[in-house]
Amino acid sequence: MPNASEVLVYINEDGSVRELTEAEKKYVDTEFSPFDGARPYIKSQYSQLTALGEIRGYLPRTAVPEDIPITPAPSEHEPEHQTPQTVAESISELIRKYTQN
Repeated sequence: MPNASEVLVYINEDGSVRELTEAEKKYVDTEFSPFDGARPYIKSQYSQLTALGEIRGYLPRTAVPEDIPITPAPSEHEPEHQTPQTVAESISELIRKYTQN
């Protein structure tokens, strides 16, 4: 998609919508082969889910429902410091999330 970074936004896991970070802009503007598994997946509808049943992903700005605001991109400064406890809690949450089926 030419100029993808100018037309795409990102849908977060909670369904909120935000502008792309500089790293995401660089990623979506990279030219990929159609057969490259590393290419970005671009949703065609806001409600479209990933293979794992999540709403997150790239979406054309024009496909965002009118009642959902688009917030600025998060800061890309220093990454948030994680303690061993927060990492363990995050892993536990992922295990619970994907083993409930």
